[in-house]
Amino acid sequence: MYGLSGVLKRIFICVLVCLPSLALAQPEQDAKSLDDIARDLSNPVSAISYIANDFEYRTYQGDLPGAGDQTSEVYLFRPSVGIPLRNGRNIMLRAAVPIHLSQPKYVADHEYYDHLIRQRADIMPRDGEFETGHSFEGDMFYDAAYGGISDNGWITMYGVAGVLGTSKDGSAARNQNLLGPEFAFGKVTGWGVIGTWLTHMVDVSGSGWVEVDTQLTSARIFFSYSLGNGWQIFSNPVITYDWEAVSGNKLLLPISAGVSKLTRIGKMPLNLALDIQNYIVSPDAYGPEWLMRFTVTPVFPNLFQR
Repeated sequence: MYGLSGVLKRIFICVLVCLPSLALAQPEQDAKSLDDIARDLSNPVSAISYIANDFEYRTYQGDLPGAGDQTSEVYLFRPSVGIPLRNGRNIMLRAAVPIHLSQPKYVADHEYYDHLIRQRADIMPRDGEFETGHSFEGDMFYDAAYGGISDNGWITMYGVAGVLGTSKDGSAARNQNLLGPEFAFGKVTGWGVIGTWLTHMVDVSGSGWVEVDTQLTSARIFFSYSLGNGWQIFSNPVITYDWEAVSGNKLLLPISAGVSKLTRIGKMPLNLALDIQNYIVSPDAYGPEWLMRFTVTPVFPNLFQR
């Protein structure tokens, strides 16, 4: 088992492994304009390699006592590698490791985090209170997908997505491994990228400290509009439906708006992005209300590019 220091050490090693590739000349990447690279970052089927670093701040709402006073901070480490194939399609390998710097939990007869609140909202005690949990590594998301862009700009992608029960907080974790299909479709245009990315995951092994079933469907909308010189406006809300939650607590529906700027530090492209999301539909008992996210993404030369 790894503590928080072990997780940060592994992240540091991953970064060190990637950095030597910066010394390798990549004419294809150097020749691309800032707008081309920014468009690739918005496209889930691009053969591009990067490490996104998300810094997220959330506020919450709900009818549980004290729900509206809660906030959380999360650092999300998201490496991605694209592997181009001879047929013009690509294989994408991605992961996301969350580090919860602070995370509220509702304490009554047990400790309840958001996923358990959604499933037990109708029978949970209302005489509890929220406490701020300690820092911990959360469950890791991963996916492996195959896809590409047709001659007329249509995006198609399909693959498998999963979650590993790596959380180091026993009361927060489902202690389950999730797995399911994913599919994306969209369009690359002269002005940007638009499409949707669907996943459906269920628990395939493990059981939490409280027996729960998991069945989650999510739809990520990806939209970016190029303003020129590496600037973009974008919207990437993730709509989530929890099939196991009780009535009034199933749907999370945000609206999103953001701006990004891609620049270069030496030969390395670096993308800076800021977006804000408002959850116009959130679980009645307890769920997010606002999300503010700042992202720093260095783009690395693709060692698989021919």
